[in-house]
Amino acid sequence: MNMNNSEEDTIHPCPIEDDYKYLVYTVVYIIVFLSGLLFNGAAVYVFCKVRKRKGLSTICLLNLAVADLLFIVFLPLRISYYQKNGTWIFGDFLCRVSTFSFYFSMYSSIFFLACLNIFRYMSVVRPERIKVKTANILCAGIWVFTGLSTIPFLLSGTNVRENITRCFEPVEMSTWKRIMYMNYYALVVGFILPFLAIVVCNGLLIRHIMAMPMEKKTIRKHVTMIVLIFLVCCVCFLPYHIQRTVHLHYLIHHPDICTLHDVLQKTLVTMLCLAVLNTCMDPLLYAFIGHGYKSWLLSL
Repeated sequence: MNMNNSEEDTIHPCPIEDDYKYLVYTVVYIIVFLSGLLFNGAAVYVFCKVRKRKGLSTICLLNLAVADLLFIVFLPLRISYYQKNGTWIFGDFLCRVSTFSFYFSMYSSIFFLACLNIFRYMSVVRPERIKVKTANILCAGIWVFTGLSTIPFLLSGTNVRENITRCFEPVEMSTWKRIMYMNYYALVVGFILPFLAIVVCNGLLIRHIMAMPMEKKTIRKHVTMIVLIFLVCCVCFLPYHIQRTVHLHYLIHHPDICTLHDVLQKTLVTMLCLAVLNTCMDPLLYAFIGHGYKSWLLSL
């Protein structure tokens, strides 16, 4: 799972022409960096400004925005790497940190989205059950758990191939096998379990909304949140995890099926671009749920 590592050429018998990825990644990452820095940076500012009256949802959204920024601040390193056609100039340490930041940010974001759903459900069904202090402790626990779980990504540093220093590109089969096992752990713990929590909480919330008399405005707000979170998960995270798992499986177990590897490499570029777009889609949640964020947008 330097599955971002999957983002690069793999060492197998099949020749793969994918130089187009350098332009694609450069353009997409520049767009993500500029928009993500603006809207997530503004979210952190706005949510901190209203912290004295923030609810459970705002606590989650603040942590979600911080998680997005942790990836965005290291994005210029990736932009430079792809702009230079796969030449890493920032040293081994920053290569490891850049890889770590991608997965730390992504899985923190997924857990905070799950938390947001749980908090929204509890605030409607049993508003007295979760206090602000409890929410802060839970969010802190997510940071610690995700940080510890993604530490193995620090093991993947630079390597030299064809006299060029590379990052995000493992070269040994033993490394790829370790990545595959890391992928299974991340798939189950980092995506499937939080996604199931999102599905269950939203299902229960919909059932509660249908059974209770509520204003149309309140119902519309809940439905909008449900749709947006499912949109982020199903557009950004679900395709990426499916593609990554399939790609790693065939890379390890069937490295000689060249036509398939060519297709998988092309779809990987698309899925990885979709995965990083979550930092641009999360601000939609801030606008519909976060206190003060919509007012900031309207003031632009």
